[in-house]
Amino acid sequence: MTVEHQTRQTTVHPLRVRIAAIARKALPRVAPSYARYRVRRAETAATIGRLEADFAHVRERHSEQIERLEDLVRELILAVESLRRSAAARDADGEG
Repeated sequence: MTVEHQTRQTTVHPLRVRIAAIARKALPRVAPSYARYRVRRAETAATIGRLEADFAHVRERHSEQIERLEDLVRELILAVESLRRSAAARDADGEG
């Protein structure tokens, strides 16, 4: 591998960090509408994250409920079949 293909380690210059801090403080004063826009975007992203988490939780609970309902339906079907067999046996015994 040649030197050109290697990735360079980048270090953040202290002046750049200081400029970014000043810009963060000055932004609400200089461009309040842009600052509000950024806040709305951050709030929207946080809300979307919460909604996705809630949706995942609801999806999991819904799956559990469906499984329980399927189990109940199986039990009901077995009970109905058992009742039909016992009724048929009783009718056969009563007629014979």
